[in-house]
Amino acid sequence: MKFKIFSGTLLILSTAFFIGCEKDNKPQTPTPPPPVQSASWLENFTDAGSLGSKGWVITNNTDKPGPEAWRRGRYETTNKYTFGLDYVVGFPAYSSERSPHDFISVDMYAGSQVANMSVWLITPITKMKNGDQLVFYSRAHVDDGTFSGKDGNDRMQVRASYTSTSTDVGNDWTTVGNFTTLLLDINSSLSLGGYPEIWTKYTLTLSGITGTVNGRFAFRYYVPQGGPDGNNASLIGVDEVQFISK
Repeated sequence: MKFKIFSGTLLILSTAFFIGCEKDNKPQTPTPPPPVQSASWLENFTDAGSLGSKGWVITNNTDKPGPEAWRRGRYETTNKYTFGLDYVVGFPAYSSERSPHDFISVDMYAGSQVANMSVWLITPITKMKNGDQLVFYSRAHVDDGTFSGKDGNDRMQVRASYTSTSTDVGNDWTTVGNFTTLLLDINSSLSLGGYPEIWTKYTLTLSGITGTVNGRFAFRYYVPQGGPDGNNASLIGVDEVQFISK
């Protein structure tokens, strides 16, 4: 009787072992690898108020800062200086998803009186290497509504920090902090008409980087003798900023 019970138990165990082996021999479906995360990004400024939550930083190092800095694209009518005659200040966005204000701008009112202006728009942290590209559109517009001798000459630098993810730009209008690499200087001579007054595309290809680094870019409105009472500074805009990882 004991032998029969033992034999039955052995048969059940053998069967279970066979079934277990059969299951183990079935081909396993491999887990797919996670998708490759691209370092590329695009900012079209449809909501300038949300830039901070995306990692953008704005710093105004103008020696006499005004009430504004980089802001939602300026495109409006006013009669502030024309005794009731309306005129347009600014221009529409290069690419507008929601409204003609879908770009970012900076102007003379980032300073007060006569001001030496240095107004920074700093991108989020970006993984970058040689051959990658920074592409954007920019333009200027001289505000003729003041009917004054003000030329309104504008200038913008594009700078990069390849050694740090910090947003340090120093503490006065002449300093650049960690953004020591100059990629572009639009109208560095502050000549009249030297900043395009139509949307113009700029493509910057990165070089001089060792390996792959985490860094940032910065757009710097850099205008001496600007402000509402200075001979320089009017209004510029930036739109469709794209980083392309190659």
